[in-house]
Amino acid sequence: MTTQTLIKKIDKKVTILQRDIKAVKSMLEAEYRDPEGEYRPAFVKKMLKREKELPVYKFTAKKAFLKHIHAGKK
Repeated sequence: MTTQTLIKKIDKKVTILQRDIKAVKSMLEAEYRDPEGEYRPAFVKKMLKREKELPVYKFTAKKAFLKHIHAGKK
């Protein structure tokens, strides 16, 4: 390979690395907040209460799971 070809190859790799680093930096600098805003405290309390009221199902067999799924489709 000629020197010119090696330079072009290295330059291409450096460009790709620079792009990747820029993407990683933008992810690290991103703000981790809800873009829609904060939820109302009353809504959060209501959803947490509702989640606690839901029964927990533990399925030990395929038939029990399918029976539960089909029972909900009325």
